[in-house]
Amino acid sequence: MLSTDDRERLRGLSKEHAENIGLHILAAYTLEERDPELALEHAKWVAHQASRIDFARETLAFVAYRQGDYKLALREFRTAFRMNGFLDYLPFIADCERGMGEPKKAIETAMSDDAKYLRGESKAEMFLVYAGALGDLELWDKAIEIVHTLGRSKGLAGEYRMRAVQAEQYFLEQAGRSDEAVALDQLLDKLELQYADAEEDETSDDLVIEYDMQELNDELMDKLGISEDDAQYAPEDEDEDDSEAVDENGETNDETQLDAEAAKEGAESDDEPAGDGENAGDSEDDQTEDEVESAADSDNE
Repeated sequence: MLSTDDRERLRGLSKEHAENIGLHILAAYTLEERDPELALEHAKWVAHQASRIDFARETLAFVAYRQGDYKLALREFRTAFRMNGFLDYLPFIADCERGMGEPKKAIETAMSDDAKYLRGESKAEMFLVYAGALGDLELWDKAIEIVHTLGRSKGLAGEYRMRAVQAEQYFLEQAGRSDEAVALDQLLDKLELQYADAEEDETSDDLVIEYDMQELNDELMDKLGISEDDAQYAPEDEDEDDSEAVDENGETNDETQLDAEAAKEGAESDDEPAGDGENAGDSEDDQTEDEVESAADSDNE
């Protein structure tokens, strides 16, 4: 069920509580497509019951983000970032700021000192968010320059190349450069034929766990009860966690513990963690970064 690395992130909890939290995390991610409302309830339960665990806050952040609840997602990403300093959250933080109608804040995040250390796919994601924020401000030419450079960078994963060209075509259309936009049709058709289905089929890199949906049968799901209060959980401010009562293991009370046998059956697995692909194409990243940052610098002149 959970990968070894993911189980390690729950070490601050007792064994029984960690198993139960892990099952709710699996439920949250598994239910995202078929029952997003219930998935969000599981994610909120996890964040409420294990509020001092970065993995729990990260889970709620991703589920809320994919459902378009950018305010909640932003709070949870920021909280998780304070806990563990994972740079991979930064593109999502910036995109949440865009989603809340704050493109200038998104640009600040993209140009921050922390963002300079992004590598691989996370860096490519940030460039796309940065270009999108420029587009939000109707700075079409600058946005076009960013995605044009990104889409033709060496070592870039195919799905990111496709997304960059898609963005370039959109920005060109918005800028009134229709002929240039049409000229990208052939390239874009080729990229979409090659990568669009793969992007949908493959597990996204921002999913930080592995799961087997068949392991989460109806009987087990029925045992994952969630109280009404937990289902409505949403922190009012980022510092609220510090006042929350926790025991010596950093746990809050768990009122919906599974019996030990069911928890063990659901949580144990020998699955290996999925590769995050974060360092893909790093040998070419410096060249890409120099080119794209050069375009970005013109934004500040």
